[in-house]
Amino acid sequence: MSRHVRLDRFEEWFIARKARQLAGKAGFTPTDVEDIEQDIRLDVLQRLPRFDPAKSNRHTFIAMVVRRCVASILERRRAEKRNGGRRPQSLNAPIRDAEGREVELHQTLGGDARRPGRSEEELRDLRADVRAAVAALPEHLRPWCAILTTRGIREASRELRIPRCRLQRIKAEVCAHFEAADLADYLSEI
Repeated sequence: MSRHVRLDRFEEWFIARKARQLAGKAGFTPTDVEDIEQDIRLDVLQRLPRFDPAKSNRHTFIAMVVRRCVASILERRRAEKRNGGRRPQSLNAPIRDAEGREVELHQTLGGDARRPGRSEEELRDLRADVRAAVAALPEHLRPWCAILTTRGIREASRELRIPRCRLQRIKAEVCAHFEAADLADYLSEI
């Protein structure tokens, strides 16, 4: 049995407001507002059966659903932009190489496709230089060097509950030591 559910004036206004706020963000334009409203409204109507009046007010529930939906829309849009229209492809996908032989994609890639190729000797020397630079860091910076090479500032800030501005100062201090060791060209790779 299907129930016809209606949104009240506040709920419709809130959905429209949030959709209008997206115009101009993440590549959305005013012409997208109506489509965004429909997406949000559909999400709200699909989640409305889970509303429990014993837990909260209906407007509070719908506002939360709308905010989460908007966040999801933005996240999807930013992910699309990051991917640049490329579709993910398995590294085991069969392709034809330059000689026309069928090989797996990973066999055609040399090293890290984003960086200029370095010989094994250059990589070995770079690793040794980095180890020496880390060893030369003041004692209080060494752990930070390890943390900041495995996490971004935002992620480290969130996990360690340390203000980002403090981590940025620490990173700048580490970078200054690497620059002094003539490793400035490699900072983006480290």
